[in-house]
Amino acid sequence: MSRNRELLTILQTLQTYSDCDITQSFADGDSDVLLVSYSKENNSFVITKNDSEISYHDIDSALALLEHILHT
Repeated sequence: MSRNRELLTILQTLQTYSDCDITQSFADGDSDVLLVSYSKENNSFVITKNDSEISYHDIDSALALLEHILHT
């Protein structure tokens, strides 16, 4: 399974279970590098990196950002 497909599955799962409070974290050692969640109230994916939040309403934009961050 490619990383793109894995990330897409993560985002789809967050969106599907938007009634739950789920946050996917990506860590480097003991520290979280990236947090991803879905806000049902805003209908958007919330991506947090270095205490900076970015929201995307569509899954393709959120996926593109995740791929960019994780591949650099």
